[in-house]
Amino acid sequence: MANQYRYSKKSFRTSVTTAVGLTLIISFLIWLFSRLMSFSHPYWITFVAGGIFFSFCSAAMIYRYMREEIIVAVRPDGFFDARHSSQAVPWEQIKEVRLERQENEFQLLLQLWPMGEAPPKLISVDLAPLDGGVENILQAIAPHARISVDHV
Repeated sequence: MANQYRYSKKSFRTSVTTAVGLTLIISFLIWLFSRLMSFSHPYWITFVAGGIFFSFCSAAMIYRYMREEIIVAVRPDGFFDARHSSQAVPWEQIKEVRLERQENEFQLLLQLWPMGEAPPKLISVDLAPLDGGVENILQAIAPHARISVDHV
């Protein structure tokens, strides 16, 4: 059985609000610069640049939220995070799972076993926007991997 987690409505609203706010700020600066430089179509430049900026900020998140896609899954065969890969990382490749906390924000760091002479890879998993609580995710991971807790 897989434990599956999606974006929560609250964090989605917060993220979209932040993206809209940043887009408005960037759009204003672009409009101001366009006017100062006397470009012939400052409104079109602002509209296109703002649209591109907003798309880069949140297009993938909005798409996954609207389709109610699974973002993180703890499966018997491995740990899946759609934001990093389309495939699950097998439990055999995960050396350690570390929970890091900064104030009220939590993230997981998956340390993979080194492959050849390459340094061990770290995969960062942001837990804040997910609908499952941190405790639930840790309980799902516990049978598969060793978990350590760091307070930063």
